Amino acid sequence: MSLGRTYSDIADPAAGAARRLRPTRYWLDGWLYRRTDHAQALSRLKDCHEGRPLLVVGNGPSLNHTPLDDFAGIPAIGMNKIDLLFPRVRWRPTMILCMNRHVLSQHAPRFARLGIPLYLSWQSRWFVRRSELPEARFFLNLASDEFSTDITQGVGISGTVTYTALQFAYYMRANPVILVGVDHHFTAKGRPHALVRNDGADRDHFDPGYFDRNSPWNLPDLAASERGYRKAREAFIADGRSVLDATIGGKLCVFDRIDIADAVRIARDGSRSRGAGSVDDNLMARAGRSLTL
Repeated sequence: MSLGRTYSDIADPAAGAARRLRPTRYWLDGWLYRRTDHAQALSRLKDCHEGRPLLVVGNGPSLNHTPLDDFAGIPAIGMNKIDLLFPRVRWRPTMILCMNRHVLSQHAPRFARLGIPLYLSWQSRWFVRRSELPEARFFLNLASDEFSTDITQGVGISGTVTYTALQFAYYMRANPVILVGVDHHFTAKGRPHALVRNDGADRDHFDPGYFDRNSPWNLPDLAASERGYRKAREAFIADGRSVLDATIGGKLCVFDRIDIADAVRIARDGSRSRGAGSVDDNLMARAGRSLTL
C-alpha cells in the first residue's frame, strides 16, 4: 500500500507546543473526568468475567481467516471499526473500545446503531457530539504507559487500543485472555503516529475500506505497543493469570502462542466450567510453557 501526503510533518511547531502542554492537559482532563459518573459506571465491570476466558479481537487482516463464529457466546472485546466485519459473521463482541479521535469522528454514526456497549477515551470526547452517542461510557487515558489494574482510575497508553483492552480484561478478572487479529505487522511505513491517507485499498486491516483514501489515520508505533504488551504480560503473570496469542500468522512475540483450534477449545472449556483450573493442561502446554490458570 502506498501512502499519500504525511500531514504531521507540516504541524511540527504545533506538535511541539502540544508536547510541552501535555502534563497540564492530562491533569485537567483527569480533574474534569473525576467530576463525572463515568468511573462509577466502569466499576460495574469489576470481576464480571472472573475465571472465564475472554477474547480480545484486533483488526488485522488475519481476522479474515479467524473462525470467530466458533467463539460465539464467549465474552469478547472488539475495537474501533470491528463492526465492518459483522456482515460476514454471526459473532458479536460484548463491548467495543475506541480511543482514536479519527476513528471516532469517522465512525460515530455507525457506533450509534450497533446496540453494543461502547467505551470511549475521555480525551476523544471533543470529536463526537454527546447527543450522537448518549449511551457511551468514557475511560480516562493516563499520561504514562504504566499498566493500570484499576480502570476506574485511568488506563495507561502505549501505542495501541489493544493495550487498553488488556487493562479492561485484567479489571474484569478474565483468565485466560486470548488475542486474535493482533497481527502486529503493517505494510504502511513511516514515522510512528504520522497522520496519513491511503492511496488505495487498506491492506493493514481486515477490510479494504477500513481506512479508505478519504480517511486519515495514524501510522502505528509498534515499539511502544510492545513495551505496553510486556507490561501487560508481567501484570497478568504476577496475578496468576495469562494472555495467549492465537493470531493467525501474527508477528507479535510477547505472549505465549497457541494455534486457533486450541484457542477455541480453551475458550469453550473455560466458559462451560467458569472455573480457573478446568482448562486442559495439555492444551496449555502447547503454548510453550506450563501456565497456572
